[in-house]
Amino acid sequence: MKKSIKSILAAGIATAAVVALVGCGGGGEAAGAKVAVPSDPTNEGRALLLLQDQGLISLNEDAGLTATVNDIIDNPNNLEIIEMEAAAIPSAIADVDFAIINGNYAIGAGIDTATALANEDPAGDAAQIYANIIAVAEGEEATPKTQALVNALCTQEVADYIAATYNGAVVAAFSTSGDIPAAAGEDTTIKVGASPAPHAEILALVADDLAAAGWTLEVVEFSDYIQPNVALTEGELDANYFQHISYLDDYNAENGTTIASAALIHFEPLGLYPGKTATLEGLTTL
Repeated sequence: MKKSIKSILAAGIATAAVVALVGCGGGGEAAGAKVAVPSDPTNEGRALLLLQDQGLISLNEDAGLTATVNDIIDNPNNLEIIEMEAAAIPSAIADVDFAIINGNYAIGAGIDTATALANEDPAGDAAQIYANIIAVAEGEEATPKTQALVNALCTQEVADYIAATYNGAVVAAFSTSGDIPAAAGEDTTIKVGASPAPHAEILALVADDLAAAGWTLEVVEFSDYIQPNVALTEGELDANYFQHISYLDDYNAENGTTIASAALIHFEPLGLYPGKTATLEGLTTL
């Protein structure tokens, strides 16, 4: 007897469904929650370690901050790890169950950072390696202008502002400094390149304190991570405030530049944010 077209189509759809399930998950299992993580080497390892800290995956013990998805040795919830450009993750959060987002990108996207289900440990190794810095041309670390900027930023007032404003997405990484040295001579403008959030916001807080000591703070905002270092190298800026130490080290090595760190200012822990799934307990129902 000939099969009807309807029955043939039904069988084909059923077969396709089985293939889809096998293809999405390991070992023939359906994939679990979709988790977006940054794809760049700097942040992917941190993101995977954050998932491990929550007991969601296990990594090869030697992987550390350089971990990749290939280092996952246990994935009990069959999470589907989706690697994406870090800056694009906030706009994709509605399409995944969870997303691991850099603090600056979460703030810039208007995400309530208090909604993070978990954050990186601010006392962990990443806090030192990836602390955001004031960067200056090598040899300028101890000039009055640099010290004025650093001392203005490294205060209890700034630490309190960071804690109250960013809900753990930004954490102060400095010890408080001394008084702001008074400006002298004709060159009293401190021109600093910064990304809009949180860097330019933090700088805005100290403008009046610098003015009281005779300095004029001029903040130039940049939307990319290349031009602030180019501008600093070419002498168009006195300092910049947008990058962490690891990024600066790589930039110097790749470009033959000699930009130096003048001070650690803050750390931006990666946060694990809810997307389509509200809580980590929801993993077991997917």
